Amino acid sequence: MRKLSKHTIVFLIALPLVAALFISCSSSPKKVELTDETTQEWNATVDQTIKEPERAAKLKQLGQQLIDVSASIQQDVEIFNQQAMTLHENYDATHEELQKLVDEFSAKRNPKFAEYRDIIFAMRSEASADEWKALTD
Repeated sequence: MRKLSKHTIVFLIALPLVAALFISCSSSPKKVELTDETTQEWNATVDQTIKEPERAAKLKQLGQQLIDVSASIQQDVEIFNQQAMTLHENYDATHEELQKLVDEFSAKRNPKFAEYRDIIFAMRSEASADEWKALTD
């Protein structure tokens, strides 16, 4: 198994933020599949980098949580995009309807982004700076 590159980790971290900011009016954004392979790659990288079983297990667990939260955020963005498209296609849609949609999306998104952030910092607290570099290169 290959290690996740620093660019891949940064991309996975930034994906929900970027997706939320750039919702297309003409098509759905391209989706990064967070698959079992993603989990397997993370677990292999952790096993290669972290030799203490307890810390390795914790980092694997946190990695799975991060993947799950990322997938949930992606799903929320896809649903929002579909609902926004429906409003966009409805000439009679009101400003209030769009504002309600945005407000509901924000209410769902903000706690998930906070959870995402907290997982990243929990992961970093389980690794030294050198280990974190090795995990994210």
